[in-house]
Amino acid sequence: MLSKYAFATAALATSLLSGTAGAADKPKVAFVPQITGIPYFNAMEEGGRRAAKDLGVEFIYTGPVDASPIDQLQIVQNLINQGVNAISVSILDASGLSPLVESAKAANLKLFTSDSDAPQSGRALYVAQATDEGLGDTLIDELVKRTGEDATIGIVSGDATASNLNTWIGVIQARAKAKYPKLKLLDPQFSGSSSDKAAQIAGDLMTAHPDLKGLIAVASSTCPGVGQAIESANNVGKVFGTGYCSPNTARSYIKSGAMPFTVLWDPAALGYLTVWAGKQLIDNTPLKASNTVPGLDKPVSYDAKTGILLLGDPSVFTAANVDQFKF
Repeated sequence: MLSKYAFATAALATSLLSGTAGAADKPKVAFVPQITGIPYFNAMEEGGRRAAKDLGVEFIYTGPVDASPIDQLQIVQNLINQGVNAISVSILDASGLSPLVESAKAANLKLFTSDSDAPQSGRALYVAQATDEGLGDTLIDELVKRTGEDATIGIVSGDATASNLNTWIGVIQARAKAKYPKLKLLDPQFSGSSSDKAAQIAGDLMTAHPDLKGLIAVASSTCPGVGQAIESANNVGKVFGTGYCSPNTARSYIKSGAMPFTVLWDPAALGYLTVWAGKQLIDNTPLKASNTVPGLDKPVSYDAKTGILLLGDPSVFTAANVDQFKF
């Protein structure tokens, strides 16, 4: 039986060989998500493919079939071995990227991050969806409006090593400590990439803490589980769920009241910006403090000190606006 990594490698080989004859002459930009097959990264893939068509590059989308840092890094190394010109990664384990950055530099390739960063790795740049502070502050402020400032709140995250998820948790904790000192945030619980596991954890938290008023789903894969658990426990209106959830993932829970709001951004736009950034790196085009990106509605900012290319402000999705969004 083939391993999960073997399946991912086979998919990558198919991707590299399935282009048209003219694709061999095009620069190649790859994106390696944390996990394939979930709506969030599917939307990033769609945006990346649209950008590739607009910009005249070949887009390669390949990643692990579960949230495995080892498999993800092996896939990145394989892309480097294939000579892919620019490779972007939504990092699962920031500590493992530095050797691959050096390997890419030695091969005159560009390795950068998108969606989740490894700031100490030497990566070429980071394509960020929104500032970590903007996301965390918006989420906890909106939640406290519903739970009150002295509530007990649980946190259900995805993979324990995912740097973006851990950063967001840290921002939420810092905001709560500074602005809501009476708020009780429980220690984060981790479900990996399993929605069923997230539902179990959320249910256990509600049972163990009868005074629980809020549940935060930090990873997109945990959003359905948290919403389902609140509904199954008949706690709609008693426990307020929220998280970094796309409209399609959380729509039914937003409408039922299990998750009165969620916070995110447009992942298709993030995918588009990722491929655009890869093309700029390949062409050695310097980024400006403010950049006009064809295919995106608003200029995107770049901080040369941190190497962060920022998509924009987070969005809040509620029952009043969720049907305006289709990702």
